[in-house]
Amino acid sequence: MPGESLLEIEGITKSFGGQTVLKGVSLSIKKAEFLTFLGPSGCGKTTTLRIIAGFEDPDSGRVLLEGKDVTDLPPYRRDVHTVFQHYALFPHYNVFDNIAFGLRIRKVAEPEVTKRVNEAMSLVKLQGFERRRTSQLSGGQMQRIALARALVGRPSVLLLDEPLGALDLKLRKEMQLELKSIQRKLGITFIYVTHDQEEAMTMSDRIAVFNQGNIEQLGEPREIYERPKTSFVADFIGAANVLSARVIDNKKGEVKLRLEDEVEVTLPRSMELALGAGQLLKVAIRPERIEVRYQDTPANTDNVWLKATMIDNVYLGNSSQIFLLPFQKPPGRVLMAVSMDAEHRERRTAGGTVWAEIRPCDILLLEPSPNGSNG
Repeated sequence: MPGESLLEIEGITKSFGGQTVLKGVSLSIKKAEFLTFLGPSGCGKTTTLRIIAGFEDPDSGRVLLEGKDVTDLPPYRRDVHTVFQHYALFPHYNVFDNIAFGLRIRKVAEPEVTKRVNEAMSLVKLQGFERRRTSQLSGGQMQRIALARALVGRPSVLLLDEPLGALDLKLRKEMQLELKSIQRKLGITFIYVTHDQEEAMTMSDRIAVFNQGNIEQLGEPREIYERPKTSFVADFIGAANVLSARVIDNKKGEVKLRLEDEVEVTLPRSMELALGAGQLLKVAIRPERIEVRYQDTPANTDNVWLKATMIDNVYLGNSSQIFLLPFQKPPGRVLMAVSMDAEHRERRTAGGTVWAEIRPCDILLLEPSPNGSNG
């Protein structure tokens, strides 16, 4: 299991051509953890990875590895190896020599080279491929060779910059599970960059969600999904209905809101926010947390019931996506619900009146974004 801190990033800033891409990023990375940097293109995740690797110099801030400041050290003097999306294998070398290249540069004795290469090939399940040329390999096999070449040096930290991006969907999913299995076996810290939320959720011990040069949230996959802090995180990790809300009253233990300036709801306090009457904020509701009911009147429960018009009911085989219009003021905010219930697959007619039932605890209060908004 991940333990004490191995790598520290302290107040890293970086600009290119007058544009700031990192705005004081700080992060503590644990020994033996699988940490993923997740975010859209241009958010700063790859730049952070390259600064850790030594391929970029920060404008300010420090990188510490096992307590030692390595900010000014070149890549070859850091106990860090990198696997890129483009494998950069040597086409004139066979598989064995590609994997052994770094060890031979460091003048490791040949018996030790043979031992480590064989161990690495076994780890990535490519025994018997030692003498093949890289031109004879599939994309998945080349990715395994690139991984073995990085692991054979036994680094403290392995950096992976979207290494599965060039693979087809089925192979990518297989490699996700294999990468996590390898990381657990070796106990090496993996730092993985991706824009694919499912990839991050599948493999990570923790996820750092980047947006516009900041880390908006850091946490375990379940925490990130079930308790997003900002509207960006809620919308980027899975689907979310993000609504505007105005504070009516804020008492100890609960807060009363008006959603979309139409519907009043009372929620249990889900976080310690300084909320005053009249304040505007955002809330999020996951589609699978909305129950669509076809009865004439709402049941007598403590849940929130929103009368809505069904706009569409999209059949997806094992589930249905149901689009509802409970808020009537222009332009009208549409809610999406997702259900596995066969009842919704049979009732596909749009235009009817239904009820959307939502538990108060499933309406999530969101903090303002560090980028200056809550939208």
